[in-house]
Amino acid sequence: MDEKKFNFTKAYQEIEKINEWFEKEDIDLDEALEKYERGMELINKCKERLKKAENKFEQIKKKYIPKDEF
Repeated sequence: MDEKKFNFTKAYQEIEKINEWFEKEDIDLDEALEKYERGMELINKCKERLKKAENKFEQIKKKYIPKDEF
């Protein structure tokens, strides 16, 4: 997944779909392994994106709010 093309909302929606799939009663083991791996990949990408967003918020805050206010 290309960093510039990564869409957090779409990734989260795909994770939700994978989660719903696992809630079915009858699941195929091979498909489950593929979906699990894809889910983990998406979760890691989302974590990375959230961390970058958090860092950006901190940079913005430092730029516009004096240190003694936070």
